[in-house]
Amino acid sequence: MKPGATLPFSREEHLGRQARLREALAARGVDAMLVFSQESLYWLTGYDTGGFVFFQCAVVTADARPIVLLTRRPDLLQARQTSTIEDIRIWWDADDANPAEDLRAILAELGLKGRRVAIELNTHGLTGWNLWRCQQSLDGWCTLENDGHLIRKLRLIKSGTEIAVMRKAGEICDRALDRVIAKARPGILDGELKAEYLASILGDGADMPPNAPLFNSGERAVYGRGVATARRLLAQDQILVEYPVPYRHYNVKTEWTIVFGEVPDRQRRMYDVGRETLAAMTELARPGTTLGEIFDCYARGLDDAGYRAARYGATGYSVGISFAPTSMDVPPMIYSGCATVCEPGMTLFYHVMNGDGDSGLAMGVGHTLLVTESAPELLTGLPSDLTVIT
Repeated sequence: MKPGATLPFSREEHLGRQARLREALAARGVDAMLVFSQESLYWLTGYDTGGFVFFQCAVVTADARPIVLLTRRPDLLQARQTSTIEDIRIWWDADDANPAEDLRAILAELGLKGRRVAIELNTHGLTGWNLWRCQQSLDGWCTLENDGHLIRKLRLIKSGTEIAVMRKAGEICDRALDRVIAKARPGILDGELKAEYLASILGDGADMPPNAPLFNSGERAVYGRGVATARRLLAQDQILVEYPVPYRHYNVKTEWTIVFGEVPDRQRRMYDVGRETLAAMTELARPGTTLGEIFDCYARGLDDAGYRAARYGATGYSVGISFAPTSMDVPPMIYSGCATVCEPGMTLFYHVMNGDGDSGLAMGVGHTLLVTESAPELLTGLPSDLTVIT
């Protein structure tokens, strides 16, 4: 198979993204960038791997010289066949291995000694240990600068081809929610609904999700994170569902609540407030609105209904390319005062969670949307009313 034979997008689109990055580096006055984020590597070059959990770095210069990738031997063929990268260097495992020294040798070869070099910091692809090794190897040799989320900001506005991929992910997501609801009944383990979700999305062509889904039932439905150990659903019960669906590593998300048995009036009101608040937030997703203004809408909705104590400090975030361990493509997040302005092409996940620790009742609704020139486009849908299984 020839190099770059399985690119996720056209070679021209990837090369265009690289050109945009080089222009941004030149405008900032830095000579090169050390790219550690797997999301960035995928967006820039198509490179698809899980090898980022080790030391892996691409050097992108501000001029037109080819990208150089430093990685381990198990990733060599994938780097050749899934990316536009042609110059691939290998560091070898050993008791005394220090790939940061190999990286410095590459930088020296590129004439970057004494130059300004941006380093991508906010990524799971750069552990504290590996950053420390880079600092030890490069301190006084060149000037390392915080990249300031440079590539992440370039990725925030999706191209037409990226949006098409996310629409596909949304279709898969909606079908999975239908199957989860159809499967839901008292007597089964909540983990069986998780299995139904996985079977649905994987059988529908999606990737393995970058993080475990949230299927919290009973008293655990008030939690904002997933927990271990399956639980059997009762005749009178509840389950909060939140999960990602990645297609070509582009993620959409959904959030929904299923109630078993009678719906307490208090829980029905929680649902009504959540749905109304979500609708109001969605209406604001238009060019010129800040994410902080969207949070304020969320806060008003819950506060005015008497749920101030239950609301979170953030109520959604950007979604797009994500590798393990998270489906959140952040920053930006939707929190008070966030100055990020909505622009056409942004894709956001909104959710309104309301967990009452006193009563144990929970409610959550959420969907993924695309900011357009006018009204937002929903990429994932929700049922028209609360799902109740009797």
